[in-house]
Amino acid sequence: MRRQPLQCPFCDNYLAPPIDLRIKSLEITGGICTCGAIYVLDRTGHNLGEIYLDALTFLCRGDIDKALSLTPGEYEEGTLDYDVHSNTISRREDRSVKGKVIFLRLKTK
Repeated sequence: MRRQPLQCPFCDNYLAPPIDLRIKSLEITGGICTCGAIYVLDRTGHNLGEIYLDALTFLCRGDIDKALSLTPGEYEEGTLDYDVHSNTISRREDRSVKGKVIFLRLKTK
């Protein structure tokens, strides 16, 4: 797949580049889509576990206890390769792109 502008994988809205955010004691680089999805950037692609936990905590508005209690059936997820210089994504492994963006969205009942 070719690179394309940063888009939400759940609703296809185009998104602004991730920015530095602070929610309670959590400091992340990410953003929020109008559909309710959140996205968090891992600039190196080597800290996905830590970033994933940060993304879950961000999704739960800073409540780490709630984040840790979520089951995979309660949210949707997606991980994409991300180029910070051009604000583009790809779904295939692209060796020239180092960053990853994790998207999470709570499922509606």
